[in-house]
Amino acid sequence: MTGRLDSLSFFFPALNEEDHVEGVVRDALEVLPTYADDLEIIVVDDGSTDSTGSIADALAAEDPRIRVIHHGARRGYGGAVRSGLVAATKSWVFFTDGDRQFDLTDLSRLLAVADGAEVIVGYRLERADPARRLLVAWVYNRLIRLLFGGGWRDVDCAFKLFRREVFARVPLERVRSDGAFFSPELLITLRHSGVQVRQVGVRHFPRTAGEAKGAQPKVIARAIRDLLRLRLRLWFGGG
Repeated sequence: MTGRLDSLSFFFPALNEEDHVEGVVRDALEVLPTYADDLEIIVVDDGSTDSTGSIADALAAEDPRIRVIHHGARRGYGGAVRSGLVAATKSWVFFTDGDRQFDLTDLSRLLAVADGAEVIVGYRLERADPARRLLVAWVYNRLIRLLFGGGWRDVDCAFKLFRREVFARVPLERVRSDGAFFSPELLITLRHSGVQVRQVGVRHFPRTAGEAKGAQPKVIARAIRDLLRLRLRLWFGGG
C-alpha cells in the first residue's frame, strides 16, 4: 500500500506488564503517526494486579489519543483482544501484545500487501522464545493445520491488521473463545466466512521483563478444549 492510512486504532492487551506498558505506548506515539493521519491507542488492562493500570491511566491523561479499558476481573487473553476490537473506532485496527516482543515499524510490512486486503496477519520469521514454548507452538500450529487446513504459518502471532468493516460482516459473537484460542478461532472463522487473510513475515524479539503467560498448562488445556469445540461445530453445523 502506498501513502498513509486515513485512520488507525492500535490496541494491546496487558496483564501485569508494568515494565512494558509505557514503552509500548511511547513506541506507538513515535512510530504509528508515520502510517496514519488519525490515530487512537487503546490499552486493555486485563485485571492486572500490579501498576499496569495506573501507568496506563497516567499516559492517557497526557494525550487524548490514548484510552484505557480496565477489566475489573481477568477475562483471559481472548477476552482482552475482544475488548480492544470492540472498542476500536477507526477504519483500520492493528494489535500486538504488551510485552514488546514485536517492533511496531514492522507494520510497514503488513501495509505493503494491504491493497485490496481486509485482514493481514504476521508470522514470526524466527521465534525468540524458550525451547518449551517453541515445542508447544510447533505442535499447536500443526494440529490446527491438520484439523482446519488453511496453510496457517503462525496462528498465534500477535501482529494483526484488520479493516474494521470486516466485523460488520463477520460479527465477533461468532468467535466463542475468550482464552488463548481466540486468535486462531478468529482467523479460522474469518476464512470460513470467505474473508481473504494475507500472511507476512515479521521480526520477533526476546521478552526482557515480566512473565510469559501463554505456555501455562491451564492455558494450553483451555485452548485445546476450545479448538476441539470449534472443530465439532464446523463439522456438525453448530455455527
